[in-house]
Amino acid sequence: MLRCVIIGYGFLGKRLAKLLAAGAVEGVKLVGVASSKGYIYEESGLTLVDLPDELQSSRALKPSPAIELIDRGLTDLLVELTPTNIRDGEPGLSHIKLALEHGIDVVTANKGPIALAYDELMELAEETGSMLLHEATVGGGIPLISLKNRCLAADELLSIKGILNGTTNYILSRMHFEEMTLELALREAQMLGIAERDPTLDLEGIDTALKLVILANSLMNAGKKLSDVKIKGITGITSEAIAAAKESGMTIKLIGTADENGLRVAPKLVRLNDPICVHGTLNAVSFNFKILRRLTIIGEGAGESTISALLNDIYEVVKARARSSRT
Repeated sequence: MLRCVIIGYGFLGKRLAKLLAAGAVEGVKLVGVASSKGYIYEESGLTLVDLPDELQSSRALKPSPAIELIDRGLTDLLVELTPTNIRDGEPGLSHIKLALEHGIDVVTANKGPIALAYDELMELAEETGSMLLHEATVGGGIPLISLKNRCLAADELLSIKGILNGTTNYILSRMHFEEMTLELALREAQMLGIAERDPTLDLEGIDTALKLVILANSLMNAGKKLSDVKIKGITGITSEAIAAAKESGMTIKLIGTADENGLRVAPKLVRLNDPICVHGTLNAVSFNFKILRRLTIIGEGAGESTISALLNDIYEVVKARARSSRT
């Protein structure tokens, strides 16, 4: 039975904790959950009753740094879900590095550490024999990374192109179909909880760029950083530009591209019958392989669907550790 700790008790952390406490993945025992306020830990395993809506309301809360759970060897599997920090990846980067140094397996949805220090973290995982799985960092529950690495590993991936941000896709879709201005579509998205109060990372293309870096490094061994990406967001897109595209049977989408010419994010004209021309909060990614050629995958790119990717990565760790214990 693998002891699991979740660091980050927000939207994803709370939902994942409840599923694990209810036995969603056989072979995993949730022993701790943590936030910036402290942590609760139970060696025998946390139950649904033990999980509060807010950690600070729990009588069992220990107001100590979450990193204690790693440093004291109280877990076999860390699920790192702290907020993304694009400047230095902290505190998630330190959590992941310390866990890997201790030989603890890691599953994460935190884009910051993976985008900023992918090569370093994967080398550390290899050195210590631990696993670092990060399917949930890109595309919500869409299996982009595992699709290539497990199903198409023998084929060479030549390029990646797609819509990787649901917020901007929703805004551009509303502008196209309802003839809204960008400002009005953004306000609607914020009211619906699709856009953050500060939507800068989405609108300026930075979130898409982070995800593109992760995909390029994970699937193409690109060795790229965020600074290597040419980025242009959607803040300059006008209703007139959308209308002109519409008259030509096209629309405008924020597209991330990784190919032999490098990595770039920018609004692009896309034909309405193109497989990647999806609307609303959907994501769509086209892989171009040497043998298979074009393969497009579409799905919900954020929110609740991300739990699916986290659960699957946890399941992969359980399977791998069960195999190693038999050898």
